[in-house]
Amino acid sequence: MKILVLGSKGQLGTALSKLFLKENIKFKGVDLPEFNIIDNNVLTSTLEKIKPDIIINACAFTDVYRAETEFDLAMKINGISLKSLVYLCNKKDIFLCHISTDYVFDGYKIKPYLEEDKTNPINCYGLTKDVGEKIIQNYCQHFALVRTAALYGDSKNMTENIVDKIITSARRNKSIIMVEDECTSPTYTNDLAYQIYLIIKNDLQGIIHSTSEDECNWVEFGKYIFQLLKLNVEIENVKSRNFSKSIKKPFYSVLENARLKSLKINIMPHWKQAVKKYLVDKEYI
Repeated sequence: MKILVLGSKGQLGTALSKLFLKENIKFKGVDLPEFNIIDNNVLTSTLEKIKPDIIINACAFTDVYRAETEFDLAMKINGISLKSLVYLCNKKDIFLCHISTDYVFDGYKIKPYLEEDKTNPINCYGLTKDVGEKIIQNYCQHFALVRTAALYGDSKNMTENIVDKIITSARRNKSIIMVEDECTSPTYTNDLAYQIYLIIKNDLQGIIHSTSEDECNWVEFGKYIFQLLKLNVEIENVKSRNFSKSIKKPFYSVLENARLKSLKINIMPHWKQAVKKYLVDKEYI
């Protein structure tokens, strides 16, 4: 079995690469600048050269705010590029594990979303990811479509994740503005990487939800981080509409890991346990 990780320098791609090295699993990781998923010639030549049995697509245009103003590029990366990827996977009998998002839902539900719930994105980022999902569901022969949420972890491309941003801002300013009416399940990439490994190992196909267990709003998330770090930080609670006026976000985008639980392979920890582990791993505590 040979795995190809697309987007190997991002937060999830970095976690997957570390895991596969640790588990002695044969894999190859590719990312910008040598690999660009929207370049069909590069995509084709990469698959011809590496000849993978499995592709994990962790490539994504993830900047929710920029997606509103750079919609065409976001759609090419998150949506349209998947037509070529799916075609090549079908042609070469490659299993595709694609990573998607809680933002394909509108957030109007009052209990966690299940895999079979109907999608209804309310911003440009969510729309581009939903288009990608539809391409895979309608045309890919062998796939796992893994939805997750609010990822944080290390990355080879040195991007600052949400946890690091919260800590940096708090230490610099001694106060921080946080949203109180968006509820999600922040997820550590190391946990998700191992869950993806189990999904592949167990040949699980179709739509799968995989996030940390339970839920919180961003104020609760920040308070718990500051509690662990023993930081005395003043938090200003704000509504989503006042924090991000240029974009609509789901108020409640919690996902239920229903299929993983039904198959008894759900290893995702509580969000508090996950963020504590991240802080320990990073030697913050």
